[in-house]
Amino acid sequence: MIGPVLDWLYSLQHFGVKLGLDNIRALLGILGLPHAPCRFVHVAGTNGKGSVAAMVDAMLCASGIRSGLFTSPHLVRPNERIRIAGRDIATNELERQLEVVRAAIAGLASHPSFFEVITATALASFAEHRIEAAVLEVGLGGRLDATNAIDADVGVVVSLDLDHTNVLGTTLEEIAAEKAGIVKPGMPLVSGITQQRAIDLLRDVCAERAATFLEARAEAAFVEDRPESVSIRTRRATYEGISLGLAGRHQIDNARIALVAFELICERLGVAPDPKRVIQALASVRWPGRLQWVDLRDGGPPLLLDGAHNPAGLRSLAAHLDRTGLPKPVLLFGVTAGRPVEELLLSLAGRVDHAVLTRVPVDRAVDPDTYAATAAATLGSVELVREPDRALARARERAGTTRPVLVTGSLYLVGAVLAHLEGGDAPGPIAM
Repeated sequence: MIGPVLDWLYSLQHFGVKLGLDNIRALLGILGLPHAPCRFVHVAGTNGKGSVAAMVDAMLCASGIRSGLFTSPHLVRPNERIRIAGRDIATNELERQLEVVRAAIAGLASHPSFFEVITATALASFAEHRIEAAVLEVGLGGRLDATNAIDADVGVVVSLDLDHTNVLGTTLEEIAAEKAGIVKPGMPLVSGITQQRAIDLLRDVCAERAATFLEARAEAAFVEDRPESVSIRTRRATYEGISLGLAGRHQIDNARIALVAFELICERLGVAPDPKRVIQALASVRWPGRLQWVDLRDGGPPLLLDGAHNPAGLRSLAAHLDRTGLPKPVLLFGVTAGRPVEELLLSLAGRVDHAVLTRVPVDRAVDPDTYAATAAATLGSVELVREPDRALARARERAGTTRPVLVTGSLYLVGAVLAHLEGGDAPGPIAM
């Protein structure tokens, strides 16, 4: 059971997604935030921003720097969004900080959204704990995202692809312009994007704002790339024998981006990175719901949970499946509105043995009836089970003891499965 203040937080969903900085700036002004001497790393991107943020936070913690991390969405409980010195915020502290923010709202002309409130709550927690460096993951876009109310010291754009096109634009250039909105005067911006048109746009924005544009591929070069480990040389150090705690080939590129951002924030803190500690941190990073294996130890099939929900994410998942050499999994799949379902399913064609389609337990869920025919034409063997817990049971039954179960299509579906496995409730209709 959740307490009254958390119930209030969830109730803010009816305000929807609010893009714009006036409201969050007014709220932070009433709260007097940020008032601690904290350095900020601001991470944007279509995919990979959560993983990069988690890596930077882990490296900061391992380096003895008091670090804070703010990410979204959560999978099971809102505590996951705010980390203090490597640990999720305690429920009693989260509730206390929410009460402070709730009281401050009385001074606003417009009621803030869920995301604005939780952003302010994270910053209040960082200030109270006198966090030295905080990593903020953009919720949506960048330019008008609530996290952009902070003047960050280091900016990151991890990747770029078509996603949230109804809000951010229908072309790569339009989406790149939204991501470029996080660039502040004098800021170093670390880029992992590969599309030349978007690179040119980001470079131009940095030039206009006297910011430094840094391509991660140039700043962090592979010295040695083996299946079990990789060595990376930056301008400041060489990190030999990195074995990542996060699965997937794409995480190696994310690690390069995270290393450059980490070194830049260390420079501003006056701290010299210790390669040994950095390597240990990267090996220890865990980021639930992203190529996460769960062994239920009941004799049934293991689960592979991946919150991929856009074409680029599904392509990375497909590439990972191709490299594992495991039997084709049984698929448990669900999506939310606005996703190109046919394109997502095409990435999995020929890679799954059977598909169980379900309804993601959020208001924006797409009913599997609407794309069942498309799924059958794309994947072959398909069935519908609308309740996620029953759908999971059916997928495991179909998989038997020889095939894994792959859960993907939505982070909210992954969160619902994790909550079910923990014996709790689904995370609720969280917008982002």
